[in-house]
Amino acid sequence: MMWHFGLFFMYSWWCMAIADTWLKATINKKQESAFERTDREGLSVRVSAKGKIVFQLRYRYDKKQHRVDIGTYPLITLKNAREEAQRFKSELEKGNDPRVVKKIQLRETIDALTMEAAFRKWYQSYCISNKKNHAEIMRSYELYVFPKLGNLPLDKITTDMWMTLLEKVTKKTPSIGDRILTNSKQMMSWAARRKIIDNNPLIEINAKTNS
Repeated sequence: MMWHFGLFFMYSWWCMAIADTWLKATINKKQESAFERTDREGLSVRVSAKGKIVFQLRYRYDKKQHRVDIGTYPLITLKNAREEAQRFKSELEKGNDPRVVKKIQLRETIDALTMEAAFRKWYQSYCISNKKNHAEIMRSYELYVFPKLGNLPLDKITTDMWMTLLEKVTKKTPSIGDRILTNSKQMMSWAARRKIIDNNPLIEINAKTNS
């Protein structure tokens, strides 16, 4: 009886929805082998032997089972992944294959102005002539911002994505976190004035709320 109860408990735990605490405890941790764990409504994660976590959506299209990668944790949060899964499922209900939707999205991303490209335009047009420490500012972005957000379209970077990066940098080196926040806000305001973006996701963030 106890054996059946233990087996049921383990099965129930494995089928439970994924939690942020589990993701944080699993990321970059070596595993015996790659495995998958389900969340809900078709969303799951694939964990590599090295601990890399990729969100993916399983779905049925044209009478066949398919899957589409949503993104890599922690660049995409659990909340973002669930929202993206719902968006793909909405497209599926319209008769659109999520894999094709993603390819179109990637094409649009390539054609869009990236965060790094926008920053470099702002840097050349304003930062060099107005900031004595412009070289230090550029170095901070090359080390901490471009590797995480540089290739993303500027108008697709959410407040949550900015704050996730800023919180990580600030926790390690507060002065650099403040520098990135200050200059990012200025760069985003510059972009908004030029209609590169519709709104500034950093407008309400300051050093005190960046926590």
